Amino acid sequence: MSRTCPDAARIATLLLVLCLLAPLPGIAAVERLLVPLNIDFGHIERHLGEALGADEQGLVTLDADECNHFRLEGLEVEADHHRLILTMDMLAATGTRLMGRCIGPGTWQGQGRITLVPRVDDSGLSVDFAPEQLELRRPDGTAGLLTPATRLLAEHLILPRLAAVRIDLAPTLASIDLLLAEFLPPPAQAVSPLADSSRLDQLEVLAEGLSATLAVSLASRPEQPVTAEPALDAEELAEWQRIEDELDGFLTVLTLRLAFQIDNRDLRLDLFATLLDSRYQIAHALAEDDDHADPVRVLFVDAWQRLRPLLYRLDALDVADDFDLRLAGFIAAGDALALADALGPAWGLEISRDGLRRLARMLLAEQAPDSFTPLPLGLDPALRELIGLGAHQPDRPSGNLRKWRWHDWLIAPAHAARRKPPAEALRGLVPRLAILDDYLALVSRLLDEQVSGHLGAESRLAPEFRSLFDPLVRATAWKESCWRHYVGPSDQPQVIRSSAGAVGMMQILGRVWRGVYDINRLETDIDYNVQAGIEILEHYLVDYAIRRGEHQQPGGLDNLVRATYAAYNGGPSHLTRYRRDDTAPRLRAIDNEFWRHFQQMRGERWPDVASCFPVG
Repeated sequence: MSRTCPDAARIATLLLVLCLLAPLPGIAAVERLLVPLNIDFGHIERHLGEALGADEQGLVTLDADECNHFRLEGLEVEADHHRLILTMDMLAATGTRLMGRCIGPGTWQGQGRITLVPRVDDSGLSVDFAPEQLELRRPDGTAGLLTPATRLLAEHLILPRLAAVRIDLAPTLASIDLLLAEFLPPPAQAVSPLADSSRLDQLEVLAEGLSATLAVSLASRPEQPVTAEPALDAEELAEWQRIEDELDGFLTVLTLRLAFQIDNRDLRLDLFATLLDSRYQIAHALAEDDDHADPVRVLFVDAWQRLRPLLYRLDALDVADDFDLRLAGFIAAGDALALADALGPAWGLEISRDGLRRLARMLLAEQAPDSFTPLPLGLDPALRELIGLGAHQPDRPSGNLRKWRWHDWLIAPAHAARRKPPAEALRGLVPRLAILDDYLALVSRLLDEQVSGHLGAESRLAPEFRSLFDPLVRATAWKESCWRHYVGPSDQPQVIRSSAGAVGMMQILGRVWRGVYDINRLETDIDYNVQAGIEILEHYLVDYAIRRGEHQQPGGLDNLVRATYAAYNGGPSHLTRYRRDDTAPRLRAIDNEFWRHFQQMRGERWPDVASCFPVG
């Protein structure tokens, strides 16, 4: 009965199946939606065990008096047509106290089987269980002489406790209703989008648990013709950006709270990948000039579709006893919102800051913050540890720093640059054709020193993959920035920045990697920017490309390089885009260009200069 969360996570395969149940034509006029709500046997076992007083090891002690008692363990529930069978190992003692001693038949040991009929109670808000039949068997399968006395004791001590069991889903259903009311504006001349409160309807016994039918009643509204949305004004655009920040904060708080409480590293990494993908999407949405779209709605639904399957993989967490029901409600609410979005524009799904906070509180309860903004931008050592990067990024300057002598500055500039640590020589330096060879030599030296230092000290990369890493770093830096950290006039250099806000030689999105890196240093410190890029590349290579077996696809080790760059460029969900048939032409062109750069770097460790700095 320690299976609280994986069992409970499957309680709520809620509302997603609704897409198959609801008719597509005229969906905007739907009034009553019937949705299956699944309750896993493990969750039922927990409730039955709690009713019987099971301890942490699942042992139950029931005493009528000092001479009559039960010891139960191994409670299991299984399906039997339209009923449930609860089985348990029993050790019973029966007797009468006489002259200070227990006089009677003695002890009975065997197995008990109790038939339970699950029912939706009259309120439609909970599930109870009616004991219907009790059967006792000794280990050899026979009844035995002591069975009748044991049966009477079981009917007195066990059956009433089971009859009192309630799985109360009222808070879950109420929370779903509140969420729908928060995110769905009411139709004309109505005070709520809900025609009635959600209720449990029918109940069915399945091989893996119970399936209740959740009835969600929405107020009818006429279908509306699809028309072009008017352009958002400046104030509306600013508000959407503030809500995007709230969505970023909501997803960060949610995924990190869950990740910090689990020991499964694969699940941690997958949760972090979901967060990174959402941050990538938000960063690009903020950069796009689309004043007719509501990007937050799309971002929320996309994030939910990535997060939802991971919630089913949660193992037992060190949280309050009601976490499984809160998780069920959270999944149900998220599914309800995603489904409401699929109903179409007539229903007008609106993501709000208050709605996100309410949704978070369904899962995190008192641990949910009052606000998800302003977004914290400082380093979070715990986050770095969580994803396996170490509490602090190594501060590894390139070259050997030394105290400069006065006559160093009399040396010819190019010669002096070669004597300086490369990052220092590159500080504020904008590449120009006249100094291009010296400039590229400095960058090559910087990359060589940083990669060598990383592989020699902090790398988690296995020896058989290390030959790929240096050309991977070089090709990534070339594809992302043409080995530039600064652009613009030589006397007014500016840090290179993409439209989405990626900065520096390795083009790192500070908004995506906030908490993992110092956002200011990504701009001001070339060494730091390159080190961060190297860490991110290794993270994607080791924790995603290798872990997910990309090198086992046709193409072998080369796939690791292509998958790693695709994730670096677009986020973890892009890991396999290099080999998918449905990859957008623009992204395929990016991947193909990177691959040409990688092959050039692997062969010559030097870029195709003409691709960025044409000299003809």
